[in-house]
Amino acid sequence: ARVPERGRDEVGVLARSFNHMTAQLVGQRERLVQTERVAAWRELARRLAHELKNPLFPLQLTVENLVRARQLPEDEFDEVFRESTQTLGMEIANLKTIIARFSDFSKMPKPELERIDARDAIERVRSLYEAAGAGADQEAAKIRFDVQLSAKPMPLDADPELLHRALSNLVLNAMDAMPGGGTLTLSAQPKGKAVELRIADTGQGMTPEECERLFTPYYTTKEHGTGLGLAIVQSVVADHGGAISVESRTGGGATFVITLPKAREARA
Repeated sequence: ARVPERGRDEVGVLARSFNHMTAQLVGQRERLVQTERVAAWRELARRLAHELKNPLFPLQLTVENLVRARQLPEDEFDEVFRESTQTLGMEIANLKTIIARFSDFSKMPKPELERIDARDAIERVRSLYEAAGAGADQEAAKIRFDVQLSAKPMPLDADPELLHRALSNLVLNAMDAMPGGGTLTLSAQPKGKAVELRIADTGQGMTPEECERLFTPYYTTKEHGTGLGLAIVQSVVADHGGAISVESRTGGGATFVITLPKAREARA
């Protein structure tokens, strides 16, 4: 804001000082935006370089082994060739996956809205992952699914595939957080003019600092990860006019809370 500068009395001096201050604030804000943009690009470059370096190193070693193995007898070379081509194929597939994740994040599609029920969205995710959580064999850690749904319909105007993708990401994260087994709770309850979806685990939880940075693109607490999963979830939720937050403490599990507006008629 600017104020008119009239006269040379105290009011005029105050007006000029105020306008000078607001001009400085605008300049500082523009410099801050530029600095943040540069920092974001640097972080993107750092993450991309890190993710691509991991599969490139075995690719280089494999090619070097093939070159050396060319001097071996034919039957020995054939064995090395089979192993090397298998390694090359796996690492190339890994590279494609990494690039696809970055590509997906850069071009998130706009939601194609349909009338769905939040209960159906939760049940779809449960039916997909409950068998995996039970463990493929008796040695595997068991994850028990606890589903808590309101008896009342909870209509949403949402893209069923994008919402399923977001919920799946949160469920997989919750399962990863419980390598020794535990309880994964999925719930959907009406909250006024909104619907609240919760995905909770009984894992190790997170520190307040981790919770603060959790939705930042390219930030991850996992040893192997691009840090894009939760950023994509947040993008999907925001595109639906909703909000997402996390409740957690070290040793006390984590709960992701998604709040989505009810379908228009239901809000009325």
